[in-house]
Amino acid sequence: MKREEKRKIIDEIEEQLKKVASSNVFFVDFKSVKANDIANLRKDFRSSGIYYKVVKNDLLRIACAELNFKVPPDIFQGSVALVVSSMDSTALIKKFVEAKDADERPYFEMKGGFVDGNYLTSSELVALSKLPPRGVIVGKLLYLLNSPIQRLVTVLSKPERDLVTVLNQIKEKRESLVTN
Repeated sequence: MKREEKRKIIDEIEEQLKKVASSNVFFVDFKSVKANDIANLRKDFRSSGIYYKVVKNDLLRIACAELNFKVPPDIFQGSVALVVSSMDSTALIKKFVEAKDADERPYFEMKGGFVDGNYLTSSELVALSKLPPRGVIVGKLLYLLNSPIQRLVTVLSKPERDLVTVLNQIKEKRESLVTN
């Protein structure tokens, strides 16, 4: 590969890495992915707005060094692909952690990555993949915040309901006495 080609690839990697503040950036090890499987996965990634590119370790190391990214050296060992997306981090990680072949072997292994600008290790990313999506967490939080208010309204409105019930019973009793 010529120096100009390498520079072009490094610039492309740097362009993607600069999105770390607004996007999720992950480094994944693609294990035993067959060519037809990876083609289908790439189509799925593209349609989901996920940037996925297999990169050379040396070029990735140079790009990280030029941008002063603090990345552990084990990222640059073995095969590595760069993943960049602005979608929900838990959903994105799940997509890679849960991708398996017909024999239930995982296609990818998370090496590490940046979520909201913070570097997370492989084990932290896998733990994050086990969380529900952000929308579900927000929904549960809103339910928990709303629950005490609903209970208070129910408790405060109970005496009025009881009073109305007693008044209706008195009314019905008087009506029944008048008709007799």
